[in-house]
Amino acid sequence: MFDFESAEKEDLTSGPSRANPEGRHNLLDHRWVWMAIILFIVGMVIRNGALITVTGLMLGIVIVSWNWNKHVLANIRYRRQFHHRRAFPGEEVEAHLLVENHKWLPVTWLQVEDEWPSAFGPADQSVLSASSGPSMGYLVNVYALRWHERVRRRYLLRAQQRGIYPAGPAHMVSGDPFGLFENDADSPRRALLIVYPEVKSLEELGLDAKDPFGNVRTSQRLFEDTSRIMGVRDYRPDDSFRHIHWKATARTGDLQVRQYEPTRTQSVVLCLNIASFERSVHGIWPAMVEYVISVAASLASWAVEAQYAVGLVANATLAQTDRPLRTQPSRSRDQLAHLLEVMAGISYFVTSDYARFVLEESRRIPWGATLVAITGLVNESILASLVRLRQSGRRVVLVVLGKAPPPYLPDIRTYHLPIAEESPESQPTASEESETPRQRYLRRRAQEEGRKAGTVSRAAH
Repeated sequence: MFDFESAEKEDLTSGPSRANPEGRHNLLDHRWVWMAIILFIVGMVIRNGALITVTGLMLGIVIVSWNWNKHVLANIRYRRQFHHRRAFPGEEVEAHLLVENHKWLPVTWLQVEDEWPSAFGPADQSVLSASSGPSMGYLVNVYALRWHERVRRRYLLRAQQRGIYPAGPAHMVSGDPFGLFENDADSPRRALLIVYPEVKSLEELGLDAKDPFGNVRTSQRLFEDTSRIMGVRDYRPDDSFRHIHWKATARTGDLQVRQYEPTRTQSVVLCLNIASFERSVHGIWPAMVEYVISVAASLASWAVEAQYAVGLVANATLAQTDRPLRTQPSRSRDQLAHLLEVMAGISYFVTSDYARFVLEESRRIPWGATLVAITGLVNESILASLVRLRQSGRRVVLVVLGKAPPPYLPDIRTYHLPIAEESPESQPTASEESETPRQRYLRRRAQEEGRKAGTVSRAAH
């Protein structure tokens, strides 16, 4: 018989449970069928009425159980219902798990193993069974359903770490009432759970809460939207050569410039540097990446409330995709939610060098937008790129999050918000960069054994 108590504590590190294949597709594959047939024949030979009756009853039970198992998972629906699928770190969200039996055949036992992210899992982590996947677990529930019955179970989920997490798929296992046969099926439907990055006030970060971008003095200025051309006009000495309309100039014989539609909208584009170290062989620093994203989310929240058109670019990709991260400035009502979702999905994979990246992305950014460079490291190439942008007429703001303060840059507003945590100490040296993975593993293992041996010798003395 099925053990309800031990099923919900089952170890699933090797994967979800699988139904016993014996007799699943062919009734004659099950050992009980052949045992009953042999005993029935023996009873007929020796003319034992009791043995014939018992084996006949056994065959009847086996046939009924086989047909029961064949249809037990038909019209079973498993659903997840959430009050909210988005949360900030530390928030709790209520979730309901629904199982419905839409047929007249009752289900004496049903085990549902739902793969669940531990970073947005139940507040009581002990209810999650171990899983083979990283940072994942199985939410195991056992049900007994009558005909056309619905069972609902409630869980309180706690968001713990920024990210986009899939819940599911679910695996269902059931069988007949006598435990002779088992059947399983997958419920491939998944649900995406989103944990936004942490958002802080500008005062907490140490930024100017009134004018972090230096645009208050020009809040009433009429900007030109370079994406909307009104027409052409004669060139004036204060016009930029970038706006010259060469075809119109060739046609008229006089210098002509494009005339753009005026706008009062101020634009800000947050340019994130996900790289933690100058050289990629040094790996990543997760704490710094999360701090960069948190500062960007805080600035985006302030800018949207201040009615800025806010955009975002980063030298990284979205999680589980290879698409570049690029969001054009917008003042739509759901722009902040969209930006937070994008930042929740930022992966640790760096796509390009930040100095080159910010120059290339500046071509796609509207001319009047303020570029806010948020980076954990600063080197000569990054500083040169930002100075070049400023000299070309761009408004640039630099936010440095590393321990070392940035140098003075003329006409560039600079903030230094050093991270509280210390940088990882173990970084590969120049001689270690040529090591193979196996050599690196053996070296670190020898170092670890040496430290343990030193500890033991000191304890002996």
